[in-house]
Amino acid sequence: MSDPLDEIAELDHLHRQAQALTRRLAAGDREAAEVSARDTHEVVRVALAADGRIDSVEVFPEWERRIGADDLGPAIVEAADEAARRRAQAWVHGVTQQPTDDADGPGAGPGPSAADLTDPVDDSAVNYARGLFYVLRDSFARLDELESEARRAAMATSTAGDPDGRVRVTLAGERLSAVTVDEEWLGSADAEQVGAAVTQAVRQAYAERADATPLRGSWPYNELDRMAGDPAQLLANLGLAPRRTPRSA
Repeated sequence: MSDPLDEIAELDHLHRQAQALTRRLAAGDREAAEVSARDTHEVVRVALAADGRIDSVEVFPEWERRIGADDLGPAIVEAADEAARRRAQAWVHGVTQQPTDDADGPGAGPGPSAADLTDPVDDSAVNYARGLFYVLRDSFARLDELESEARRAAMATSTAGDPDGRVRVTLAGERLSAVTVDEEWLGSADAEQVGAAVTQAVRQAYAERADATPLRGSWPYNELDRMAGDPAQLLANLGLAPRRTPRSA
């Protein structure tokens, strides 16, 4: 028979490991939360949202003094690629720089109180784990379908425009691969209008892309994303880290 004290010590160690992982993930998310980049000609800036997608495109005034109209689209693509690279780099930096000591080392902070932690054997934690098990089981059963869809999505290109048809953008997978702007309109539009039109076109492309991949938004993947999409919240729901919000099973 195992020693109850050993089991308690093991559980405490598991709590601390979960807390350390939560801190690492949170540090990565913080560093990657607000990332932007400019092109090499310094004529545009692309900012990313927390999910890594393009949030806004800003075209700087007097951009045409530095590049020609044909080069504006490639400059936007270049800035978007650089922003994505910086985001990945920032996330990795945040995760790796977070102190690794899961006990009492620097950055670990005080251990969780009994009120902060969910009892891992209480009914709510057990029910959450059971529900997650069934969702995972159903997800694994459809992995071949999801893999096929993911492969098609990664290779597929989609094109969309702003409401006025001034700008057309192309996505290759999730990456912005091309931007074209109506040159006649470009000659009379100011930089702010151009940036706003490109941003609208990109958002439309994302929306149409989401509509074209129904499997990822259907059972069980929508439920899996809800239950496990936030690693820190998942640990809390399973009773392995401080709870941030009430659990919804």
